[in-house]
Amino acid sequence: MNRTKLNLPIQLLSFLIFGSWSFSVAQAPSEILEAYVNEGVEHNLSLQERSLNYAQSVSALQEAKGLFLPYLSFQASYTLAGGGRAIQFPVGDLFNPVYASLNQITGENSFPTDLENLNEQFLPNNFHETKLRLIQPIFDSDIYFNYKARQDLISVEEARRKAYERELGKDIRIAYFQYLQTESALAVYESAKELLQEILRVNKRLHENNKVTYDAIYSAEFELSKMDRDMITAVRDIQVARSYFNFLLNRDLDIPIKIDSSLQVKMEIEHLDELQTQALQSRQELRQLSMAQAANEKQVNLNKFQALPKVNAVLDAGYQGFDYTFDEDQDYWLAQFSLSWDIFKGFRNKSKTQQSRIQGDILRTQHDQLSQQIQLQVKQAFYEVEAAQAGITSARAGVKSARDVFRLIRKKYSEDQASLLELQEARTRLTQAELTLNIQTYNYLSRLAELRWAAGKQ
Repeated sequence: MNRTKLNLPIQLLSFLIFGSWSFSVAQAPSEILEAYVNEGVEHNLSLQERSLNYAQSVSALQEAKGLFLPYLSFQASYTLAGGGRAIQFPVGDLFNPVYASLNQITGENSFPTDLENLNEQFLPNNFHETKLRLIQPIFDSDIYFNYKARQDLISVEEARRKAYERELGKDIRIAYFQYLQTESALAVYESAKELLQEILRVNKRLHENNKVTYDAIYSAEFELSKMDRDMITAVRDIQVARSYFNFLLNRDLDIPIKIDSSLQVKMEIEHLDELQTQALQSRQELRQLSMAQAANEKQVNLNKFQALPKVNAVLDAGYQGFDYTFDEDQDYWLAQFSLSWDIFKGFRNKSKTQQSRIQGDILRTQHDQLSQQIQLQVKQAFYEVEAAQAGITSARAGVKSARDVFRLIRKKYSEDQASLLELQEARTRLTQAELTLNIQTYNYLSRLAELRWAAGKQ
């Protein structure tokens, strides 16, 4: 394990016992930590997925906006046909006798008398149509309300992404404090080990002067072996905490973590009512539901106004005729205005509208329920912070008392006025007191991060 930062946890330990407190729920605790939060926001895979969902919603909005614009297409068809139904027209039977009579009357052969009867099939053969078609929606309620709903859905995805971003920031802060806690715990053990080594050295000197028996040396060596075991466990906890922290930042799990030894906390928080009010105004989860309600209202209108007609303008321009040629005899243009009006659809529009309204009621219920849950979250986090404050105060007093007792017992032991057992018990109490203060301090910082998140603070 890399112990290049060993001096930093020791500095943290000194801070825990003797340091001042100047951190509030409203301000960033550490530039190093906030840099890590920004790195996590930039690289976290789950957040990247939510960003892609947001980008997808933006693209869907552009698609909905495009429905307002005209639609231009190129269409071409060529038809070959044979057989099928036909229409017979007796042109020769009708006109040949008439034209023959006219020729006799005029004495000239001006009129043909060899016309054949026509037999034209309905299916056109060797026929083509090549054209451009322009369709422009003039009135379509579906297009309008679909576009408006898409706008609200973009806000839903944006709120969902920001909500996860804030939750990720909270998790990174708590993971960082947990890592510092494991580092500080190891520093406590290392400090205690130095004391045990000093006790062993003193016991050996006392044994050389025939003031203690050799079992005092055995006892000190046994305590050192137990401390080594505790330190191995502490190193394992550091590795686990570091891996989890790096996992949140989506980087290699073994990358070293910078330790901010200048962390300062302030044992003051805002009033509960102010925090709850800010939470209701700032939490993205509530905004997400609000925008979902707005999108649902557009869906209600979309279903309700489907009974209105749809009006489009259609313009065709191109060539049409037999043989695949393009000349002035085959060119044409055609303009149309189409109206489509669904008079009766089996009450389907009414049913869809009712379903959308019920969905709106569900969203409103969820919004009210979430508001209550958020207020409860803030309240619980607030009282947990207060409890953590009390725990720090108690733990600091415990460290001071244990340190004073250990200093006194150690002096008595060196003067042969206290037993080895008393010295070891005093040392154990001091180590436990320091570990308790370590736990309480980082528990306070973690609970403060929870409160900061619950209150909707950046």
